[in-house]
Amino acid sequence: MRIKVNRKMVEVFDGASVRHAVLSYLAWKRLDATLAESLTATDRHGHQIDLDAPASQHEAIRIRLNAAGKS
Repeated sequence: MRIKVNRKMVEVFDGASVRHAVLSYLAWKRLDATLAESLTATDRHGHQIDLDAPASQHEAIRIRLNAAGKS
């Protein structure tokens, strides 16, 4: 299954969660996977989504670092 994360298509397995898509994106960007815990994920309409939500319910995900995670 393919999902767009921050305008980048990532491949995840069927049944994957939003967290899996985010981790795939972070791996592609060569960023530390622990950043996933300090991110906010939103759908294409700007609604916040839980990282444990099924990825199949979202065509596109936007992630951004929370202000607390920037220190």
